Amino acid sequence: MATRDSVENLLIEGQHIIQQAEEQLDMSNRNQFLLNEDYTNAHLELEKLSQSIDRVMASANAQQREQLHRFQLVVNEKLNDMILDQVDVTRFE
Repeated sequence: MATRDSVENLLIEGQHIIQQAEEQLDMSNRNQFLLNEDYTNAHLELEKLSQSIDRVMASANAQQREQLHRFQLVVNEKLNDMILDQVDVTRFE
C-alpha cells in the first residue's frame, strides 16, 4: 500500500515538473516553436512522472488512486501539448 507521504511527495514533485513543462511550452511558443534541450528534458521528466504515477497507483488505496488518476490526466494533457508542439514544428520545417 502506498503511504500518504509517498503520494504527497509524488504530487509535489509532479507539480514542479508540470510547472517546468509549462514554462518550456510557453518559451517554445514565443520563440516560434524552436525546441531546445530544456524542452526535451521537460518532456522526458513528464514521461518519467507518468510512469511513477502508474507505479504508485498499483499500490494505492481507492482514494489515492482517484487522486493519482486525476493528476495523471493533467500530466497526460501536458504531454499531449508538448507532442503536438513537436509535430507542428516538424510539419513546417
